[in-house]
Amino acid sequence: MPGIDPLAFIIISAAFGTLCAFVLFVLGSGFLRDIKGLAHWGAACITMATAAFLFALRGTVPVLFSSFLPNLLVAVGVVTMHASLTEYGGFKRKTKLLFLILGAAALALAWFTFVQDNYRARVITMSSTLTVLFTACALLIFRLKKKGFAERFTGLLFLATSVVMLARCTAAFLQNSRVRPDTDTSLVHSVYMGTFAFSLVALSLGFMLMVSRAMHMKLEFLATRDQMTGVYRRDAFLALLDQTIAQSRLKRRPMSVLIIDLDNFKEVNDRHGHLTGDQVIIDFSSKVRQLLRRGDAIGRYGGEEFLVLLPDTTQDDAYSVADRIRAMAAEVWSKEVPAYTVSIGVAPLVADYTDSATLIDAADKALYAAKKAGKNHVMLACSQSYGITPS
Repeated sequence: MPGIDPLAFIIISAAFGTLCAFVLFVLGSGFLRDIKGLAHWGAACITMATAAFLFALRGTVPVLFSSFLPNLLVAVGVVTMHASLTEYGGFKRKTKLLFLILGAAALALAWFTFVQDNYRARVITMSSTLTVLFTACALLIFRLKKKGFAERFTGLLFLATSVVMLARCTAAFLQNSRVRPDTDTSLVHSVYMGTFAFSLVALSLGFMLMVSRAMHMKLEFLATRDQMTGVYRRDAFLALLDQTIAQSRLKRRPMSVLIIDLDNFKEVNDRHGHLTGDQVIIDFSSKVRQLLRRGDAIGRYGGEEFLVLLPDTTQDDAYSVADRIRAMAAEVWSKEVPAYTVSIGVAPLVADYTDSATLIDAADKALYAAKKAGKNHVMLACSQSYGITPS
């Protein structure tokens, strides 16, 4: 079976890279504005695709365009990918070191191309530079706070590419100094050329998987969260509550629900205005979220009313949480937010409460008792006929 010219892979990958760039540019200019880094990655694809086409012209154009420029463009493309990942992850830009590495590589490449023609030195220069750059990209991905399959897959691709570059650099040290590009038929060289062709496409697909996952999470967040406070919307919270009730009954685990109402909220709006009222709601939801554990949840039930879900929590522990929320709500954290208090009803999951509606109804009756007791109180619901136990 006849061998396949590695340059054919390069040309094909360049075409796919150009297509990936087009897709990313379209996404970046459309409905994915909240997801950063797409334009930079698209620019990286264009840069590396240009390098691939120039490599394919070797022997027909001057060495400036067939060797020096495409080699440099590959490194620039990886640096641009690093910039894309930095923007995507919301990291602080630290490009000074990368540009120093890129500048040093450009000077060395120019010397070994135009002053002292040395193919082996060029290979060592570029493969060592790309080893560092690909590794930097991998480390950036592994620093992302939220990592799924797409992030791990793309990070491992960067690492694998880095290993191939390192192997190429090591092999070049052991290579005959008289070897030229047209006579280099070593296995490592073939793998190196094939890796370049594969990486441009695979890494771009990996990044698009990352973007797809980020978009899915963004849409899910928008569908389930209150726009002003970031807590669960009523319908999403009730669905989560139903699910938690079923799991708690199945596993025979305790759980509790709090219903919270901001006291005299109408007076806050009348005295300070609705914008200040909104700030009070945002301030309160922020305080509660800082108190809750991982696995707890808070949702906006309506207006100034909130629901809090406490899985694996007995009524005594739920009462303690509610009292801490009541105390923290009364603290003034900002001069722009007036002092306010809350009243809270607590209902543990017991046999009398058959579903989320009856559980919330019990907590609501306890909340009414807290209001009747003078507000800024916590009341615990009893299971018999929703009787109320005063705090």
